[in-house]
Parts: sequence; C-alpha cells; structure tokens
Amino acid sequence: MDLRPQQNQILEYPLDKKLFLRGLSGTGKTTAAVARLEQMIRQGIPAESILVLTPQRPLGKPYFVLANRPDLPAGGRLSILTIGGLARRMVELFWPLIAESAGFTHPEIAPQFLTVETTQYFLSRIIDPLREQGYFDGLAIEPLRLYSQILDNLNKTAVVGFPLDEISPRLRGAWNGNQAEARYFDQAQECAIKFRRYCLDNSLLDFSLQIDVFAKHLWQEPVFQEYRKNQYEHLVYDNMEEDYPVAHDLLRDWLPVFKSALLIMDDSAGYRSFLGADPESAANLSLTADKILRFTEPILTPAPMIEFRRYLVENIRLEKPVEPSEPVKLPCIHLHYNRFFPQMLDSVCRQIESHVQSGARPGDIAVLSPFVSDSLRFSLQIRLEKMGIPVTSHRPGRELRNEPAVCCLFTMAKLAHPQWMLKVTPLEFRSAIMTAIDGLDMLRADLMANTLLKRQSEGNTLNPFSSLKPEMADRITYQVGEKYETIRLWLSSAQQTGKPDLSGFFSRCFGELLSQKGFGFHRSYDLADATERLIGSTREFMQVIEPTLPDGSAGAEFLGLLEEGITGAQYLPSWQEERPDAVLISPAFTFLMRNQAYPVQFWLDPGNTGWWERLNQPLTHPVVLSRSWPAGKKWTDAEELNHNQNTLVNHTGGLLNRCTGTLHLCLVQVDEQGNEPRGPLLQAVNRFLRYHPGGIELHDA
Repeated sequence: MDLRPQQNQILEYPLDKKLFLRGLSGTGKTTAAVARLEQMIRQGIPAESILVLTPQRPLGKPYFVLANRPDLPAGGRLSILTIGGLARRMVELFWPLIAESAGFTHPEIAPQFLTVETTQYFLSRIIDPLREQGYFDGLAIEPLRLYSQILDNLNKTAVVGFPLDEISPRLRGAWNGNQAEARYFDQAQECAIKFRRYCLDNSLLDFSLQIDVFAKHLWQEPVFQEYRKNQYEHLVYDNMEEDYPVAHDLLRDWLPVFKSALLIMDDSAGYRSFLGADPESAANLSLTADKILRFTEPILTPAPMIEFRRYLVENIRLEKPVEPSEPVKLPCIHLHYNRFFPQMLDSVCRQIESHVQSGARPGDIAVLSPFVSDSLRFSLQIRLEKMGIPVTSHRPGRELRNEPAVCCLFTMAKLAHPQWMLKVTPLEFRSAIMTAIDGLDMLRADLMANTLLKRQSEGNTLNPFSSLKPEMADRITYQVGEKYETIRLWLSSAQQTGKPDLSGFFSRCFGELLSQKGFGFHRSYDLADATERLIGSTREFMQVIEPTLPDGSAGAEFLGLLEEGITGAQYLPSWQEERPDAVLISPAFTFLMRNQAYPVQFWLDPGNTGWWERLNQPLTHPVVLSRSWPAGKKWTDAEELNHNQNTLVNHTGGLLNRCTGTLHLCLVQVDEQGNEPRGPLLQAVNRFLRYHPGGIELHDA
C-alpha cells in the first residue's frame, strides 16, 4: 500500500504511546489506521489483544475487510465493536453480577435484548392504553412517530447521561411556544418511566437500558474492571465525533489501561447529532493523548471541489465574500437548469448515460436528494433501465412494509396460514402475484385476483387455474397459469407444516420458490436485500415475543405490527453492499454515513428546503437534550437558524469531501408541488454565481 508522508507518521508512531489524529474526511486517516493495524499484527501483536471501536458497525467496514484477509498471520481475530455492542456482550456475560443492583425485579430471569421492532412492540403496549385515556390528545402525530420520539428521549438519557425524570424539565425549559402544549413533555416522560419500569420487571433491555446498566452499574464493578484491564492492550477508535458523550466518558476512564491508542476524529462532522453524537466531547479526548496530529492534505478530492466547499460555506453563512485575485473557474462543478421535475430527471439520466459511455462505472455514480421517495426511485429506475444502466438504492429508514418483496411475502404467509384468519384483499393479491411472477402485467394480475382468490370470512385460499373458463385462461395465458400453479401447490404444501416458523417460511419461500428462474425475485438484488432484512427482523422478533403470546399467534402478531409500520431493524449487509455495476440512489444523510467517496455526484433539487430544515419532533429535541445546552435556555428562531446553517455547512461539506470527480447540481424552477423552490442551499449557490459569474458551467434543459 502506497502511503503519503503524513500517513507514514502513523505507521512510525511508537506502540507504547497514545495518538490523537484529526482532519477532514478524505485525508486518509482511516487508511493510515488500517495500515498501522496490519503492521501491528504482522509484527507479532496478537489480533485478539486489539480493540477497534466505531460509533456504528458500518463505519467499521475497512477494519472488517482487514480482519478477513487470508494473508494475515494466523491467530486470534480482531474485536471490532461499537460501545453499544460491547455493552450488550458485557451485560450478558456479567448479568448475575449486576442484575439485582441494576434494579431488575427478577434477576434470576435471563435478560432479553430488544431490537427496534420488539422495543416498539412493548412500548406500544404501554402507550396505547394511555392514548385511549387522552394522553397526547390534540397532538397531530402518528403512533409510530410517537413511539420513536419517546424512545429517542430514553436513549438520550442513557447516551448523554441524565436521569429519566429530567426529560420534561429540560424540554419545558427550552420550550418557547404555547405553554399549554408543554404538558406533552410531561406525558412523554411518564411513558418513558413506565416503559423503563416494565423492562425492569420483565428483564427486557432496550438500547437505553443496555447503555445505562453498562455505564452506571457494571463499569465500576471491581470484577469487571479487572476483566477489562486484561482483555485488550491496544485501541483504535475511529470516527469518534459520531459517538455519544457517555461513550467518550468510558473511554477516557479506560485509556490509561491501554499500551497504545489511536484516536481518530473527523473535523466538521458529527452528522449523527440527532442520535446523540457530540464532537465537542470527542475533541476533549485529545487531552489524554501523548501527541495530536492533524491531516490537512486531501488525497482524492480535487482542488476545485475544495475551493467550492469554501465558497459554499461562505455563502451559506452569508459572510462578506473575499475578492479573488483572478476569476474563479470550477470546471468540475456543473449546474443544470430545468423547468419541471420530470425534465430534471431526464437530464440526470442523460448525464449518467454520458458518464457511462465515457468509461465511468455505474457504481461510481451517486444520485443524492434530501429524501428518496418511492416515486423518485421508480422514476429514475425506469429511465435508467431503458438505457441499460442498473440502479440500486440505500434507504435504511424506509419501512419494511413498503418494500414490494415484503408485501409479496406477507401475502404468501397469510395464504399459507389460514388459521391466522388474516384476510388478503384482491389488491394485495394482485400486487403480490405481480412481484412473484416475472413479467406479469397489471391487467392479467387483476384478472387473477378477481377469479382465483377465494373470498372467505375466515381467511383466503386459492382456486386452481383449471377452474377458470377457457376464455379467461386464454386471456391470462397458460404460461402464467403454470407459474401460478407452482405457487399454489407450494403454498398448499406449506400449510401442512406443524408449529408456524415464520422466519423459516420466508426463507423457504424465497429459496424454493420466488428466487427460481421465471419468478420475480430471480437475480433481483433489491428484492433479495429486502427479504434478508425481513427474515432477520422476523427471527429477532420471534425469539423475544413468542414466549409472551398464545401458541402459534406470534407470526400473526408480527405481520400485523409490520403492516402498521413498525420500523425494521438495520442490518450490516445492507450497509456493506457495493454494486460497481449499479448507480446508487440515496438520501444525502444516509450517503454520508456510508463514509465512501464517489467520483460523480448528482444533487437533486438544491432549492428543496429538505437540505436545510430539521425534522419536526414535537416530543424531543437533539440539541436541548445534549450536554452543551444550558439548563433553562429558550430555543428561539435564532437558535434554529444557527443550527440549520451549521447542519447545511457540515452536510454539504461532507458530501464535497466525498466527491472525487464531478458534481452536478440539478435545479428545477417548479417542484413536484407546483412551487418555486428557493431553499438556502440554492440561495447560497446563486449568491456564489452573483459574485463569480462563470465560476460554474451552466446547462439549460
């Protein structure tokens, strides 16, 4: 591996010292850390004595790649963890030691660690009866958003480090609106406390309780202190700025134990602030290091991109422009004007086709937007596939119920388990059969839904294709009928199984039926990815929920919850998937968290206020529930403006740091709602052009 001089300093740094490394993304910090790690292992340091920490598992991908290299010396494996993952392991290992002191009512019961789905399930059992009593009356919020914001408050207490009964006082102290609405904060706090009590009574640990038990009860136990002293000798802690204050507190206490440590921080980052990320807290860890080193030389980002980032920051913050000594010319930035949204999509696809024809791989191209709706993804996919260019998307926040693969598998599960008495509507069956049978159009699928689906009050079964009148069979075609019969007979045989195993059913349905040639899942990466997420969610849900429900009903409960929109858990494979043959479509924030550079980026509709605005969260607040917010200080419009400015600066700067070739800014004069978008990002671009005409190459549709 060829490293630059600034990176070689990391390799040469002594293995009995602690180094704090910082710099912008794209300056080679992680590459240098991986090289140092490889050098340590080749010099004979046991891999099992090295701990690699990242704020979330996807950010550990470069270290996972190193750990799986076959040419590394034989021996133990690297421990690549998050603080949350470490907390879960240690709480499970030392459960008998701390269960009683942590307040669990039945310490003899083994702990159950909750996923996103199971946490929301149990929380709904606490909140729904309270809502029927009038809690949150008058607050226009969907149940799932209500659950997620109460969980966010719980998580903030754990990762920031304040008691549950301070949730409402902190939010009330900053509230600057109608005081009558501040009662919702009290109700949200009461729900959080009731849920915590329920977890303690039933040995259930959601994320907040795992961190709380680990940091407040297990960490100071003498037995555990001795254990962690002997467990690891060397530390690499990457992307610290995306981690939360309690994690930094634990590391500050733990660092003296390590022989060596490499602490790595991205400047101008902290994108996960809504999840508790605290760059200021991370920066304070520099006080524990023997040396502070800063990387300043970008490796792949071209100079015009760096220059544009500086100008963009200047104009977002409305600072007085500095007159350059010569005219500004940024040849790698292109601005495309389009009147309507469909014209913008046509323009984007033409530019993508041009890049591919010029030799770029589709996997080198990322199309970014504040939000990626189903309609936006579908519109781009249809256009690009007509050009022979594959498309992939990464939207981990998207509800599982909206995935075509999941809807299809849900319908199959209902048909295979009539004892659950879950109705399948003709519309559901039509959508499912279109997804299940490759090349089936809507007209024939509609005919099948109206003729082959039996209508029964206790459930649904399917009529054989042979029961159709000949003229109807001809319209549907016997080729489609043959595939339909394969599905019907497979579902009929699946009904003969004993106790329902829903995750096993989904797995068999995918492997034995839908992924076969001639069926809809065959060679479809997106459908396979959604199926994998569904199987993982189902398995985790069943392990926790099944013992609490009547025999055989857990599957029906899970289907009902996901159809209501319970959030699906995120799984590492969906973050790690790289398709060099496909254009990536992603929300801009999600793209940042992948932490990967792309040679070509398209920013869709910079005038959209979604690039700027913070999501409306009436029951929580990422800044107010942080350590940096003074108690009692009001959150004003000025604070909101400053927060949005900083967020836009950080996000656009992060995107530009990860653009190694060409940036296309794709504007529309009239958006999808018929409005003229004039968001702050577009205003900043226009302000730049006003002072530097000709600085960016302009293109009209």
